Amino acid sequence: MDVLEEIRRGLAHLDDSGRMLPITALPPTAPAWVFREEGTFGVAVELADNRLVAEGFAGARLATTERVIDGASRRLLRLESSIKALRNEFAVVCAQMVEPGRHDETRAALLADPAAWWERWRHLLGNAVTSRTSYGALAELLTFERLLEQGHQVDWRGPLGGTVDLVTAAGGYEVKSTLSRYDSRIHVSGQFQLALTESRRLSLVHYRFEQATRGESINGVCQRLVDAGVDAELLDGLLSRCGLEPGCSLRNEAFTVLEARLYQVDTNFPRIVPSSFAGGTLPPGVVHVEYQVDLSGLTSAPF
Repeated sequence: MDVLEEIRRGLAHLDDSGRMLPITALPPTAPAWVFREEGTFGVAVELADNRLVAEGFAGARLATTERVIDGASRRLLRLESSIKALRNEFAVVCAQMVEPGRHDETRAALLADPAAWWERWRHLLGNAVTSRTSYGALAELLTFERLLEQGHQVDWRGPLGGTVDLVTAAGGYEVKSTLSRYDSRIHVSGQFQLALTESRRLSLVHYRFEQATRGESINGVCQRLVDAGVDAELLDGLLSRCGLEPGCSLRNEAFTVLEARLYQVDTNFPRIVPSSFAGGTLPPGVVHVEYQVDLSGLTSAPF
C-alpha cells in the first residue's frame, strides 16, 4: 500500500478519539501519523523544537500541538481539515506533506521552514485561499500603543466587532489603513461606524504602509505593549479572533509607516449616520449602507 492510499484509509476508518496511526509506507527515518480527532482529521510529523506554527486557509490548517505517542509527549506539526466531503482530495496534500524525498531532504526542508511549504501550497491553490492581511491589525495595535503613550486607558474593540476600533474615556478611534501610496479613499462599513453619542468625540486614524523586509510587525508591537504592561493573553486572544493566532506567519510581516494622520469626525467630516435620514432611521427596505470617503482635502494632523 502506498502513502496516499494509507492516508485515505486512515482518514476514512479512524474514529474521532484522537488515536495516531503510524504511516507504515514511510521509512523509519521520516515517520508520520494519520489521525482523526473531534471532527478534524489529517497527518502529523514530529518537530525537534518548540516553535509555534498557525497557518490557515479555507478548509485547511497547519499548526503545532503537543500529543502523547507511545507514552511520550511529542511536539507535532499537523496538517488538518474538517471538511469531510473533500477528505480524499485533502489526502493528496497530506501525502505531499509527509513525503520524505531523496535522503529525507524533502522532510528536512518542511521541518526547517513549515511556513515556506505552506506558502507554496497557498499560492498554488489560488482562489481557494481566504485572503488575510496583517496591516489592518497592525494599524490598530500601533494606535493602541500611541494612545497608551498619551496616558489613556484603552479598550481595543476592533477584533470583537465593535462599532469603532478603540475606545478611551474621552472618545472613540476608528482606524483605517492602506498599502497604496496615493489613494486617500477609505471604506466605511455601515451607518454606525462613524457615529458616536453626542458626549463622546470620534476620531479617525489613517495609516499608509509600505511592505518592507524590516519594520513594524504585529509581533514587534505586541512585545512593546506587553513590556508596557498590557496582558499578553488578552492581545493573543484578540488577534486570534482576527485569524492571527500565535505562530501565524502574518504576525511577522514587516511594514514601514509612510504616514499616520488623525482626523476629527465632526459635522464637517463627510459621513452617513442614522441622523442623515429622516426620522433617524434607514429608509424602509434598506438594511445596510457601505460607502467610500475621500480624505484628501480634509483637515488632519500627524498622529
